Amino acid sequence: MKRFDRYFLGIFLQSLVLVLALFTTVFLVVDVLLNLDKIQNFPDVAEGTTLFYAFNLPPILYLLYPFMVIAAGMFAVARMIRSRELLLLEAAGVGQKRALAAIMIPALLMGVLGLGLRQWALPDLADAARESPYGAFEFRKGKRISVRDDEGNVWFVRKYNLDTRTIEDVRILSRDGSRVIVAPELHWVDSSGEWWAPGTATVYDLAGLTGADPVKDGKPAEFDGSLPFGKLYPADFARRRRSYSDRPLTQLWSDSTAAPDDLDLRTNLWHELWHPFVGFILLSCGVGLILSRRGFKAFTAGSLAILCVVGYQILQFWFETLAQSGAFSPAVGAGITPVLFSIFAAVVFART
Repeated sequence: MKRFDRYFLGIFLQSLVLVLALFTTVFLVVDVLLNLDKIQNFPDVAEGTTLFYAFNLPPILYLLYPFMVIAAGMFAVARMIRSRELLLLEAAGVGQKRALAAIMIPALLMGVLGLGLRQWALPDLADAARESPYGAFEFRKGKRISVRDDEGNVWFVRKYNLDTRTIEDVRILSRDGSRVIVAPELHWVDSSGEWWAPGTATVYDLAGLTGADPVKDGKPAEFDGSLPFGKLYPADFARRRRSYSDRPLTQLWSDSTAAPDDLDLRTNLWHELWHPFVGFILLSCGVGLILSRRGFKAFTAGSLAILCVVGYQILQFWFETLAQSGAFSPAVGAGITPVLFSIFAAVVFART
């Protein structure tokens, strides 16, 4: 690593920190204003707000991960062009491709780092968010909802309130349909991580009610305290549709292998594999367009670089939707856009 490599790497890292701080600040300011009513209802506002954004900010930043890499790389290159540093190196016999290696290689390594975050960090964070009432982001209160837990039991709830950690008029049907829990109210206990019946709740033996002696075999059992079956986290009431963020990439791969007909799962797997490298691909397109500038001005080249970002998102959504509908295989539908833009990036970057 030459001295100018360390210098350019420092510029890229500074830009990355500034972009991360900018994205985080904008999101927090806007989101706090939009969710101020939810935050004010937290039992402990300071603890609730901290946990609320500790659970929900990292997944949002990961979705914006490619854009942060693009912005940081483009800012670094723009600074180098504005200060004529590339021209000085070219006069000293260092080509533009070699000079830009200190930015492009770290951008590529950022993709590898993104894969690591998706594999080991985000699933654990998603599990922790499910276990906490503060992990729910979309809906803090609701009425008449049914949710299936991880064991297959179905929860019918007339009313839930995650701010007070209570659910009312609860019916829990076991997976095999043999038992049902009826409880007027359940409270979430943070210390034990479970729902608790503060009053009398009842377990009905549906299998016994349809047996030879329903009066004897189907006699209901009353209880108070922890549930005899069923495990559901509070945040699951606030999510209308679970994503795949709680599954590591290795588990997604094994699940997609076991369910080859689940096109949505397989498309999501390939999308997750490409996602961290999108920033490097689009950065290569933008840098190649700006530095080649053959036949058009710098402003036009910058506009084309922005157009690449917009076009990538449109094509990616289009082809992945077709893949989910069965028009393409999931690997092709999720991979055709990054492959096309990689080819384009290689062509324009080779002309610098």
